[in-house]
Amino acid sequence: MRYIHNDGINPDPDALIQPNIGLEHNIRNSIVKILNTTLADEVVLTAKTRSAHWNVSGAGFIELHILFYSQYKQLNEISDEIAERVRMLGSFAIGSLAEFLNHTRLEEQPHLSHDILRLLADHETCIRYLREDARMCAEVYEDKGTLELLVSVMRLHEKIAWVLRSYIENEPMLGENQKRIKKDE
Repeated sequence: MRYIHNDGINPDPDALIQPNIGLEHNIRNSIVKILNTTLADEVVLTAKTRSAHWNVSGAGFIELHILFYSQYKQLNEISDEIAERVRMLGSFAIGSLAEFLNHTRLEEQPHLSHDILRLLADHETCIRYLREDARMCAEVYEDKGTLELLVSVMRLHEKIAWVLRSYIENEPMLGENQKRIKKDE
């Protein structure tokens, strides 16, 4: 078995067995770049969600601990589906930490505690990127299989973002208590 670190693109377009699925080699390679970038985003966000799960404390500890656990498991599953799609297209899914960090569109934030607001911002960032990636797969590459996958990933992020927003919706934001106190005086 061979594993090639090459941005996930099969270096040998003349390999004996190439997918004959109605997508030309150059189109598949363009789609694979999108998928590997999406995979990197998912892995980085999974790591941030795990960090939030491991390091949560204070009010709502039990709820948040369970919530973050559920979310990183969902992100793990979607990452697997993305990697499988890359393989279906005849390429290699990236798999090293260095590759994930080189391909992600998310900002890595070492030494920062990953809280709900940071996770929410990352999910919303993923949604915006996925929306554009899905549009490219539909309009430019005409790949309905990848389009459907990206839309399902986007919907997962939309749901997670909604849950995170709902959790903090009625929480006072920094400085909001002071504004309320002044109004009541």
